[in-house]
Amino acid sequence: MDDVTEARFAPDRRYTMLAAGGLVVAVGLALLAGDAAGRLLAAVAAVVLAAYVAADLLFTPRLLVTADGIIVNSPLLRTRLAWSEIEDVRADVRQRLGLRATTLEIDAGATLAVLSRRAIGHDPEAAAALIAGLRPAPR
Repeated sequence: MDDVTEARFAPDRRYTMLAAGGLVVAVGLALLAGDAAGRLLAAVAAVVLAAYVAADLLFTPRLLVTADGIIVNSPLLRTRLAWSEIEDVRADVRQRLGLRATTLEIDAGATLAVLSRRAIGHDPEAAAALIAGLRPAPR
């Protein structure tokens, strides 16, 4: 069996397609709504959904993990991090109001990349474990 030397994490395309479908519906409602408030609400929803779809298509893959390090490609952060710069890669789990939120955190000192399950298309805990397995042993 070949060793895995690289991992790519990208948004789940099913959610992108769902957002695109919602965008079509929101645009239709904005055009057909009979009142100004309805048109405004549908237009705002269309803009938000368009931003999600555009970000999913333009910033892919969100993470590329190689033997050299990690490349982060998100709407708010685009950087290459060498393994020597990365202090920790962890899944952060928080409970609030009865809801559990898990994010993947890549800590590189002054740079902290925080990515959601939706952004990487995988469970952040499983992604952190996979990334830890790909990290080269210290020399």
